[in-house]
Amino acid sequence: MEFTKEIELPEGFDWRYWVDRWERMQEHYLVRRAERYDTMILMMRETQKPVSRIVSLGCGPGSLMLAVLESFPQAKVFGVDFDSTMLLLARQRLARFGNRVDLILADLRHESWPNALATPMDAAVSATALHWLMPEQLVDLYRWVARILRPGGIFMNADHVGSDFAPIQEAWERHRKEMRAQESNTAADDWDSFRDAYARALGLDIREIHRRTIGGWEGGVEEGLPLAWHFDGLRESGFRSVDCFWRCDCDAIYGGIVG
Repeated sequence: MEFTKEIELPEGFDWRYWVDRWERMQEHYLVRRAERYDTMILMMRETQKPVSRIVSLGCGPGSLMLAVLESFPQAKVFGVDFDSTMLLLARQRLARFGNRVDLILADLRHESWPNALATPMDAAVSATALHWLMPEQLVDLYRWVARILRPGGIFMNADHVGSDFAPIQEAWERHRKEMRAQESNTAADDWDSFRDAYARALGLDIREIHRRTIGGWEGGVEEGLPLAWHFDGLRESGFRSVDCFWRCDCDAIYGGIVG
């Protein structure tokens, strides 16, 4: 089976169960997750009038897309991801929005991914997806995102950020674990256990999925880079009004407006 192409659900597959299981995992590991979505939606509403075209980068099963579609009833939302098994869930989950949704199987590490979009975009957003990129790949992505946004368009990424001072980073990570324990008392998968169980349910070979989709990935900036690093990269890519829109220890929403 070719995992760089869309796949189909097995007969009788309970996609809602797997969406719910994904959401439990995300809610467990991402403290104040709802605040992140609310903040991004607020920033889009306040800076983009009207909001008509939005792209979700590394959209996975469509969690952020769902929030955006419900918040902006007139908007079309594009979702880009390189994992066809995740897009499979997004396709089912967002089917009720009809032609307001366009899911694109593409690799954000390659400069060709914007070709499938109906540019220019009013906003580009991402949530807990870009930390698997290497620093040089993030810089390339910022440059490509600046090109697909109209003048005045906004980019926001909700993801891990770091400190270059080890005691601060350690304190942030410790506090995140404490908040996670307070917010969630429900057992949840980690990423590896979810991926393995989901692949088995689909009848797929997880090693082959990873070989086809991730390829030579060596690990990205998992615990994040300092905000100053992101701000420099965004400014060099053509963004102005670069800012941190929300922060909770080693998680933040950062981005900027295209000049």
